[in-house]
Amino acid sequence: MELLMSQVINAIMLGCTYALVAIGFSLFFGVLDIVVFCAGDVAIVGAFAVAFLVSILGLFVALQGALPPMIATVIIVFVAALFTALLMALMYRLVIRPLEGRSELMPLLSTIAAGFALREIIGIFYPEGRNPQAFPQMLPEGVLAGNAMLSWRNIIIIIATLLIVGLLYWFVNKTKTGLSIQAVSQNREAAVMVGINWRFIVYITFIIGGVILGVGGFLVASYFDVIRFDMGSMYGLKGFCAAVVGGLGNVYGAIVGGLLIAFVEVFVSAFVPGGTAYAGVAAFLMVLLFMLFKPEGIIGEKTIEKV
Repeated sequence: MELLMSQVINAIMLGCTYALVAIGFSLFFGVLDIVVFCAGDVAIVGAFAVAFLVSILGLFVALQGALPPMIATVIIVFVAALFTALLMALMYRLVIRPLEGRSELMPLLSTIAAGFALREIIGIFYPEGRNPQAFPQMLPEGVLAGNAMLSWRNIIIIIATLLIVGLLYWFVNKTKTGLSIQAVSQNREAAVMVGINWRFIVYITFIIGGVILGVGGFLVASYFDVIRFDMGSMYGLKGFCAAVVGGLGNVYGAIVGGLLIAFVEVFVSAFVPGGTAYAGVAAFLMVLLFMLFKPEGIIGEKTIEKV
């Protein structure tokens, strides 16, 4: 029973990290109908930004002298998330916008190329960037009430994910800008007719998605305790699969998809003999089954196009 509970907690934590990048995929797809494949790499850029601020600039130690450690952590993650937000806005301006109106494959290929470029930039310019980097331990490691399965780090990762999802829900459903994002996502032409500046809304969406990806990069790095310059490709692929399983374009489906993929991976690794080597295979097989038999995803809706 203790093993089962431990694996459930591990799956929830891993699912939280997948869900955040899947939310980014769904946000971008919702407003542009484009899969932004560099999202995972942007998230890992956020993790490297945190590592740079802490390990090289020594910002965490400097802030600890005047602030509690948790406040110092929030400030550093916020700065890194602002950087990834600006990076996503730049990606839209330089990589996606010039290709609008052309073949649908062009923006897809350009974002894949942008992901390669981000990996190489990290590998070349970050100190020893091609080697695995130990991620700074910024979250408390103590256990909760003597329960070894519930460490403070685990609790913080889960709470941070729930807080981001709650804030996103409030923003999308209770603010004018959030409602405009929904309008552009549902029908861009109608949104323009009622006076919505859809270009501005797209930029806002990419900025919000960049913030979420930056926080997601920090959480996934805190979960694994190590970062590599090339881990964004696999992280992004898992996030994309989570978005597909949940329903591409549906933010809440992205959360469900992330948790489902994480549960499959963790349970196969824990309860199938030699399952660690096949956990990724099992997750991608599940994605393939969804694409074959329920391509709209768990929460997504079927759409019919008349030609």
